[in-house]
Amino acid sequence: MATIQEIVEANREIEWKKQGVPDACIAHSRVSGMDPRDVRALQEFSSRGFLIFVRCPKTTARAWHGILPPKGWATKAKTGSSGVVMVPGERAQVSDYDLMSIWRAKGPKFEKVFTSAANGAVRGPWLPEAHAIVVDLNKLLVSRIQHGCQDDFKSDKNPGVKPTDHFASFCLGHIGHQSSPAECAALYKKHDLHWPYRTDGSFEL
Repeated sequence: MATIQEIVEANREIEWKKQGVPDACIAHSRVSGMDPRDVRALQEFSSRGFLIFVRCPKTTARAWHGILPPKGWATKAKTGSSGVVMVPGERAQVSDYDLMSIWRAKGPKFEKVFTSAANGAVRGPWLPEAHAIVVDLNKLLVSRIQHGCQDDFKSDKNPGVKPTDHFASFCLGHIGHQSSPAECAALYKKHDLHWPYRTDGSFEL
């Protein structure tokens, strides 16, 4: 017998197909946990000359994007196996997407678009280009970006990466899924980008 999660996911897939979401984006959502409409949005946005890395939510989160709001920066409770976090006294929230880094194509290579507050601050103004990119992205996304890029959070509070983390990449209109930090680090290396995490997953200040 199908679980409630499986039933909801099947119904959402029917809904997405009726909306004209490409099969490739729906297939990507099955492994990334992202809303396939957001996969399409990030794919199309990256075709403007960007390479974007995202840490993905739990795969079970895919059924709940657009139904529940994304987990906010202030929510410290951990997301359960359902991809949903229950916040006492508030509406449930779905596991959000974490931007890892944004890069702009420059000739055959990519240059970093620093997307965080300066000097490791948790909050503060961003550079105008970074602010404009995230504002434009959030106009397109079902589950909006909640904070800046983790790679650019130059703080001892940077959470680093865990062995269970998985990632999505959007490179000049191409979509990919990296099932581990090692796979993501390898893609950084392929594009000659700096991977700011040690072998144990901790952040290099």
